[in-house]
Amino acid sequence: MTSINSEDLALQYAQLVQQEDDYVDQLVTCNKLILDAMDIIAKRGGVLHMDTVKQAAYHLHSMEQDLNRKLFKVRLEKSILANQMSQSVYIKSP
Repeated sequence: MTSINSEDLALQYAQLVQQEDDYVDQLVTCNKLILDAMDIIAKRGGVLHMDTVKQAAYHLHSMEQDLNRKLFKVRLEKSILANQMSQSVYIKSP
């Protein structure tokens, strides 16, 4: 029974690792878009509708915050699961 539980924990952990990688990739992309937006504002802000530009930048920032929140939750779950996995090593099956 313990080995099945350990296998389940390992599968859950692997899924969390994949989610973490996905969120990190999304954050990298989001940060690049934010930097590009700031560069566009600095270089061409005078010919753009500033309220629209600001709204777009705020949406990117909001997306970044949401991704950071999701990444935090995944990393927290990974830490908890890692603890459970290390504890299951000490449990001996009957």
